[in-house]
Amino acid sequence: MTFKALFLRELQYRWLGSGMTTLAVAVAIFSVTLVLILLKDFDAATEAKVSELQNSSFERMAALENEARVFTKSLGFNIFIHHQDKDLAAFYSNDTSSHYLSTQDAKKLVDSDFAYLNHLLPFLRGRYALPEFGGEVIIAGIEGEVYIKRKFQAPLEVKIESGQVQLGYRVAQKLNKKVGDTIQIGEKTHEITHLRSQLGSKDDMMVFMNLKDAQTLLNQNGNISGILALSCNCAVGDISPIQKGLATMIPHAEVVEFAIRAKARQQARAAIKKAVDGEIRDIMATRDGLRAQLRSFSTLFAIVMVVSASSLLFFLYTHNVKERRHEIAILRTLGVRLSKIYSVFILKAFALSLLGAGLGYVVSMLAGLKLSTSIQPIWSSMFFGLLFSSAFAVSVIASMIPVVVAARREPSLVLNEED
Repeated sequence: MTFKALFLRELQYRWLGSGMTTLAVAVAIFSVTLVLILLKDFDAATEAKVSELQNSSFERMAALENEARVFTKSLGFNIFIHHQDKDLAAFYSNDTSSHYLSTQDAKKLVDSDFAYLNHLLPFLRGRYALPEFGGEVIIAGIEGEVYIKRKFQAPLEVKIESGQVQLGYRVAQKLNKKVGDTIQIGEKTHEITHLRSQLGSKDDMMVFMNLKDAQTLLNQNGNISGILALSCNCAVGDISPIQKGLATMIPHAEVVEFAIRAKARQQARAAIKKAVDGEIRDIMATRDGLRAQLRSFSTLFAIVMVVSASSLLFFLYTHNVKERRHEIAILRTLGVRLSKIYSVFILKAFALSLLGAGLGYVVSMLAGLKLSTSIQPIWSSMFFGLLFSSAFAVSVIASMIPVVVAARREPSLVLNEED
């Protein structure tokens, strides 16, 4: 009997068993492929949700960081640059200065674009007897911030034009003044443009005016008490980079840090950064955990389906070989080689695996097109080849074990057995 005749006879014999074998392969391929499609779909949907959450988190954290920036900015300046020979004790107690910086010193600092300082505000401060007030007020001359690094940054102090004044809380209260009123200070009449809120500090006793007006009033033309600024890129308590840089531009200048303000600013920003980093880590950990669970589930499902399909195929082939054992014994008695018998079953496994894999793959792809919401199943010859190879390997192993066992038995013993 020729190999072709053997193969065709094998396919025709017990066609129901061959159909069930094909169906078993098709169901296994269908299940694994469809689950992989749906898992990929779920993974894409999950990734989109995580990305959406991550983006919203970035937006929330950016808003929070901006709020922190505004809050720390409201703490005011944290750097005071003054003449190195100034008696700070006298300046802090009664606002008098024995030594001054100049507006030219401030200009040098502005022109240098110094990396460690921002929001430069030259100012002049001194006491002035105001009869209407019944004593002395503190004159604070400010032109406005003469340097801000970035255009979008708002100034900490508003610019005061010549002929305008702003009154501290206690001064305005005692003089019973309101916005729009005028006040005579020295030989010049000034318009009141703003009444400052109560701060519980010396600011409540101040009259804020244009720097040049204050210099004229206090007879300090060209002089300033110092320069207020915000530090950049410096650790709290370490102002040596600022001092070192100023030494080359303004050798007679000295730097003082308002440590409490600087520390509060740094702590607030550090807390925001920590919160941002923590939330991002949590999001990434959640995403990685979901992916790990998906991989574990898909791997477990694939193993279960392979084992189930292998068991079913082994049962079908074992049952088929058991019914065909007499025929195998007769073929061996007629001199048919074992390799030829094995080839028939291997070719049968190949044909049924190819038919079942193709059927299962096509149906799973069609089902995936209907069920998938965010992705489209990919018709991949490489993917199908991998599935078919796996199905063929499982089918060959499941079929050859009972065939080898049956073919190696003594034909005379098998022919004497009853069904």
